[in-house]
Amino acid sequence: MTSASRQAPAPAVTAALASRPVPRPVHMPLAVLEAVRLARHPALVVGTGLGALFTVLVVIDQPDQVSSDALGLPLVASTVGLGAMLAAFYLTRSFHRADEILEASPTSTTARTGALCLTAVVPAAIASLWLVYYYLLAPASMDPPEWMYGVFSHADVAAVLAGHSVIAAVGGTLLGVAAGRWWSFRGASAVLVLAVVAWTIGWLGVFSSGEEAHPGWYRWIRLFTPVGYFSSTTADNSSVVSLTGSTRWYAVWLLTLCALAVVAALLWRSEGGTRRRVVRAGAVTLALSVLAYGLAAGGGVSHEVRTFPDGHSVVMVPR
Repeated sequence: MTSASRQAPAPAVTAALASRPVPRPVHMPLAVLEAVRLARHPALVVGTGLGALFTVLVVIDQPDQVSSDALGLPLVASTVGLGAMLAAFYLTRSFHRADEILEASPTSTTARTGALCLTAVVPAAIASLWLVYYYLLAPASMDPPEWMYGVFSHADVAAVLAGHSVIAAVGGTLLGVAAGRWWSFRGASAVLVLAVVAWTIGWLGVFSSGEEAHPGWYRWIRLFTPVGYFSSTTADNSSVVSLTGSTRWYAVWLLTLCALAVVAALLWRSEGGTRRRVVRAGAVTLALSVLAYGLAAGGGVSHEVRTFPDGHSVVMVPR
C-alpha cells in the first residue's frame, strides 16, 4: 500500500515550486544571440558597406543633379538585402552542424527556426537608416522636385522606398533562413543568389522588355518581382512616366512574401499540432498574397502618365 507521503508532495516542496518564477521563453535569448551573430557576419557587413559606398558615390558624383533612378533604384535591396540573405543562409546552415547537440536541448526545432527569423530586425534597422538619410538629410541627388513624383503622392513614394529598403532587407533575411533550412546541397548559396537575380532582372528582361509584352499583361508581369518600380525618367530628366499599379498594395504583397518565407522555414521538421498550425497559417497567408498581388497589379494608376517639369501631364496609351 502506498503511503500518504508518496501520494502528495510535502507542503514545503509545493510552496517552493509555486514560488519559482516561470522561465522566459528560451527562444528569445537565442534570437538575441543569433541577431548579434548576424550583425557580425561578413556577408551583411560587406553588403552594408557597399550600400553606404554606392550612396555616397551618387551624392558625390551628382551633387546638384537629381538622379534619374532616385525613385526606383533598389540600392539597399541589392546590397543590404542580398548581404542579409547570404548571412542568414550561412547562419542557418551552421545550426545543422550542431543538430545532435541542439536536439537534446529543451528548445524545439520550430522555436529555433523562429529565433532565426527574428534576426531580420537587424537588416531592417540598417535599411531604416537609409530611409532616415533619404528623408532627413535629403541631398539634391535624392530629393527630386514635385513634378518628378508624377501622379504619385508622398505616401506612394514612401511605400516604394520602404519596399526597396526595409521590406527587401527583411525579405532577404527570411528567404535566407528558409533556404538554409531546406537546402543542404553544395553550391546552394550560389543557386539562391542566381534564383533571386533571375526572379528580378531575368523575369523583367524576358517577359516585359521592349514592345513584345502584351499591353494587358505588362503590369502583371512587371509587378511579379520582389523589387518593383513605378516610375521611369528620361536620361536628360526632361519628363517622368508614372507606371501602372498600386504602390501601397504592392508593399503589402511584399510583406505577404516575407510571411510565406517564414512559413516555409517553420515547416522544416515541424511535427504534430505545430505543423498543422503552420500549414493553416501558410494557407491563409497564400490567399492574402494572391489578393494583395491582384490589388497591386489591378488597382492604383490605370494608365501610364507622362509628367513634364512645368507640371502638365499627358495620359499615354494603356500598357
